[in-house]
Amino acid sequence: MKCRLLLLALMIILIFGGCNANKRLSDDESGIYEKIHHYYNKMESYSAKVVLTVKGNRGDNVYELEQKVLKNDKMLSCVLSPDDVKGIQTIKNGEKVKVIYNGKEKHELESEASADLDLSYVNNFFSLYYRSEETSVSVSANVEKGGTTLLETDLSDKSTRRQKASMLIDNNTLTPKNITVYDMGGNVVFIAEFVEFKYNDKIDDKIFEI
Repeated sequence: MKCRLLLLALMIILIFGGCNANKRLSDDESGIYEKIHHYYNKMESYSAKVVLTVKGNRGDNVYELEQKVLKNDKMLSCVLSPDDVKGIQTIKNGEKVKVIYNGKEKHELESEASADLDLSYVNNFFSLYYRSEETSVSVSANVEKGGTTLLETDLSDKSTRRQKASMLIDNNTLTPKNITVYDMGGNVVFIAEFVEFKYNDKIDDKIFEI
């Protein structure tokens, strides 16, 4: 009962406080939002194949990644392609970070790449979303036939390059379709498309050892 009351209180805060004040969610839309919240609140791990497209002045850079997350504070990202960066692994275990490249370890990652990588994780997006005072939720019109829900939030650590982030979620499966990050001008900085997502996947804790 206490858990139910807490969930309802959270929804009231998000819908009437942090969310777009010009739009009140319908009962169906609120139902979808509640399902999404409950689904990800129970997530203890996930693994995913991700296509990360980073926008740049000289064109797009596209990377295929494998992500593994356990208990929200243990994260691993491995580059599957292109070949010139294939095999790079970034492991985060709490505050500790390790990068492995060509079999060699180092304990730092270029700041822009690190920030992009952090924002591409599903668990990190929800952590930012629920802490933010500026959020919105938009559910596709035809809820009965599925559709999508778009969650959008301002970023707490803003810069000219990173101002807002959004996640598009499938209403039927509740799985993420993509995470998109926008700069101060509303331009897309990068988009992480989830081509495969395994909820509460069995993951060996040893892969996060640093």
